[in-house]
Amino acid sequence: MTAMDNVQHHLHVGDRVRVLDDNPKGNPRTPEYIRGKSGVVSLVHGAIPNPADHRDTYPPLCTVLFTVQDVFGGSSPCTLAIDLHEDWLERA
Repeated sequence: MTAMDNVQHHLHVGDRVRVLDDNPKGNPRTPEYIRGKSGVVSLVHGAIPNPADHRDTYPPLCTVLFTVQDVFGGSSPCTLAIDLHEDWLERA
């Protein structure tokens, strides 16, 4: 059993969430255009290793669906799927 096996998701498929807007200057893992937007968790991926600094495991990763209209405006019926770590998400 690895450390990744012990990480529990706090969010589940179907949960409505909002992306935090805590770091307006940016984190490349959380696109600026999606901050403050609401969507629905469509997949939970568990935790992934952090090879960049080898210190710890990233928080659990979720795929969140957003309507293109809510993110960019317009009238598109399409959705946008973005992978986001749970520490950037709050229940909406």
